[in-house]
Amino acid sequence: MSTAPRPRVLFAEDNPDHAFLVQRVLEPLCELHHASDGEQTLEQLQRWQGDLPRLVLIDVNLPRLSGLEVLERIRADPRFRAVPLVVFSTSRLTQELARAYMSGANSFVVKPPRFAEFREVLLKVLEYWTNVNAPLEG
Repeated sequence: MSTAPRPRVLFAEDNPDHAFLVQRVLEPLCELHHASDGEQTLEQLQRWQGDLPRLVLIDVNLPRLSGLEVLERIRADPRFRAVPLVVFSTSRLTQELARAYMSGANSFVVKPPRFAEFREVLLKVLEYWTNVNAPLEG
């Protein structure tokens, strides 16, 4: 039995159905935190002084601050520059994809429409960013 702490993951999602699906898939595997808009996402990060998340999943279309604005603000803060930021969105717009990468996204993942694929993609994203990728500590 492993005593390693579960990785902390923050996800920003305003769609209640998508939030439910993410929680259903990821809650058993990580310390999952949810923000339902862009400002809540930034507030949540600000509260975590030293123990930052291993991954932040961000939807593009968030209220109050868009996911792209959230990306830009997170990357502008030196404390959060090494935190992996993955856009997880239904959008396939080329301009949003380009802006996400220019704003500091580490990855852009399109949400699959069917639950089985949605689950599989989420599990792959979590596995990569919390077990395969070597995080910058400290």
